[in-house]
Amino acid sequence: MELILPHWAFALLPLPLLVASIFWGAPAIALVSELIGIISGKPFPARTARQMSRLALGGHVLFWLLVIVCAAALASRPFWQSAFVADNRLLLITSAALPLFGSLTLAGYDLGWKMARERRIVHLLLGCVANLPIKYGYWALAGLGLLLFRNVGIDSPAFLPPWGSALWPLMALWLPLSLYLAAGAGLCYLLLRRNADDWGRDYYRFAAPFLAKWHLVCGLIVLVVLIWLYASLKGVFNLHLPQIYYAGIAATACLGLSMTLALLVGTSENPMRLKVSMVGVAALSLVHASLLLVAILETFNRYLGWSVPTFMPDLLRLLR
Repeated sequence: MELILPHWAFALLPLPLLVASIFWGAPAIALVSELIGIISGKPFPARTARQMSRLALGGHVLFWLLVIVCAAALASRPFWQSAFVADNRLLLITSAALPLFGSLTLAGYDLGWKMARERRIVHLLLGCVANLPIKYGYWALAGLGLLLFRNVGIDSPAFLPPWGSALWPLMALWLPLSLYLAAGAGLCYLLLRRNADDWGRDYYRFAAPFLAKWHLVCGLIVLVVLIWLYASLKGVFNLHLPQIYYAGIAATACLGLSMTLALLVGTSENPMRLKVSMVGVAALSLVHASLLLVAILETFNRYLGWSVPTFMPDLLRLLR
């Protein structure tokens, strides 16, 4: 499979990763935070949920704008007239329609915070209705990826990979990774909204450690899934080739550093004073995801016949 990407495109790689993580992860954080507030009877988790739902709504608007731009750029390409599109038209339509419905419902969820006090259960159910089609969107894309790259029909018993396949941890990786990235973005959003959402010092002393703990826990789950992925691939591919190994090691280092900064924020008595650490959590998280994607692409290039030029070969030559 030959894909053509200019080297400068990798400088923009954090942007789609950030938008995708906010699209998928921020609504889930908002919903669970609201549920925590209802169960505990405390107002601060609900306020964090309100801020995360506003961040999620902004991410959804940006996501659909990018989708429109990409669709317009691909309008004249032969992909839309291909046999793959003709055979899977219904799945492609639902893969876009249901997440779009989720985005519209998310807008209602975000605009409905004023009535959330009187109708908490209704508002919570609205958040559930928004999240379900958004989550479906990812698994629909995963299914389309299996159809496109494995060339196995959806009605075939062999459509799902065997349980020992590395595709399972690869597909599962996005679930904690998106929450990990969204929590990091949420920390930066707290800094941006500190004056606009002036809910007092006590609230921000709660919200910053709360999101830092989201980031830390999801980062640990990302690490577990990465170990699972490595164990699945270890006997199949040589993952110690320089262009794969060094990208993976750098990604793991960024994961560890971001979690260390998140732990620092999460245990601080005055977390909002640690602005550099909060921005560092978000930045290192994006660098981690970008380098991890580069390591995965280099593995695909080496063993699956892909041809996606990354910066790793040039960087290795520069460092020699």
